Amino acid sequence: MTETILRLLTRLSEAGDDAILSGELAVPFFGPVFDRLLAKRVLVEQAPLADWDVCDACECGLPCRPIRKAGDGYRAECPLDRRQDIDLTKDDLRVFRIGADALASVIGAAAGFAAAPKRAAENVWRLGDTPSGRAVFLALQPAALTGDGMATMLRLAAQDSDITILAPELPAGAVRRHHDAGFHLIETLAVLAPASNGHGAAIDVAALDPIPLAPVLRVRTATAEVQWDGRSVILSRQIFPVFERLLEKALSRDQVASGSHVEGTTAREAKDLIRELRDAFKAAGFTDAESKTLIMTVRNRGYRLGVPAPDIVVDG
Repeated sequence: MTETILRLLTRLSEAGDDAILSGELAVPFFGPVFDRLLAKRVLVEQAPLADWDVCDACECGLPCRPIRKAGDGYRAECPLDRRQDIDLTKDDLRVFRIGADALASVIGAAAGFAAAPKRAAENVWRLGDTPSGRAVFLALQPAALTGDGMATMLRLAAQDSDITILAPELPAGAVRRHHDAGFHLIETLAVLAPASNGHGAAIDVAALDPIPLAPVLRVRTATAEVQWDGRSVILSRQIFPVFERLLEKALSRDQVASGSHVEGTTAREAKDLIRELRDAFKAAGFTDAESKTLIMTVRNRGYRLGVPAPDIVVDG
C-alpha cells in the first residue's frame, strides 16, 4: 500500500506547486498509511471543494458549477440539465496538497538515507551518498533539471563526488546534457519498489550506482571480434554490420543510432537485430544486464553503445 501511494504521489508531484491529490483518488488509500503521510506532512489537507467542473460540452457559460448539500451527501448541480448532476460524498470534496520537502524525505528514507534531504536547488534535493561515494539527488519535476547552469549547481552541491539523479522522465535534450556532464540519471519510479518485508517502499541503493564499464572497448573489424571487460566475442558476418553501425554512431557527435540506421538494408526490425546482437554477447558469457549496458536503448530515439568514444579502439 505504501509503495503504491508513493508512486502515485511521485507522479502527481511532477505538477510542481500545483500538485494535489483529490479525495476521489485518495479514498482507496484511507487508513493508517494515509494517516502517517498526513502526520509527516507529505499530504496537507486543504479546504474542501466548493465547486465542480462543468459538464462536458455544457452551454451554461459558467466556469464551474456549485456544490450543494443534498441529504447526507452533496451534489454538483448542472443549471441546464439535472440529468448531469453528480452525487458526491464528503470524501469526494477533500483535497490534499503534496508537500514536496516531506515527499523527498520519504523517498530518501526508502533508499536508506537516514539524514533529512538538503535543498540543492529549486525543487532539487541531495538525499545522501551511496556506499561507493556517489552523491544522490532527487528532482520531482522535469523542469527542475532543464534550467541553464543546473549541472554547475549540482557539481557544487556534490563537492566533487560523482552524481546520480533520481528524476521523472526528462526531455531528450536534458537527458543528453546530463549524460554529457557525466551524471547517472535514473527514473525514480523505475527503482521505487515494495520493501522486502512487505511493508512500505524501498529503493535498492545498489541500483543508484551505474554498472561499471571496462576502460576500453576494442573492435577488430577484420575478424569481427569485440573485446570488452576482459572477454571477447566474435560476431557472425550477419550481425557484425549491426554492431558496426552502432560503432559508427558512437564515434560521431550524435552517438544514438535511430531504428532505421540500425536496420540498414536488412529488411529486419531494429529491435530484432538488437536482441540478436545482445544474445551473441550473452552466448559469449556476458550477463543480460551487461549486454544491455554495452548496447543501450535510448527511449524514443534508438540505440547506442554504452562506452564513450575516447574508450573505443578500432583495429583493422
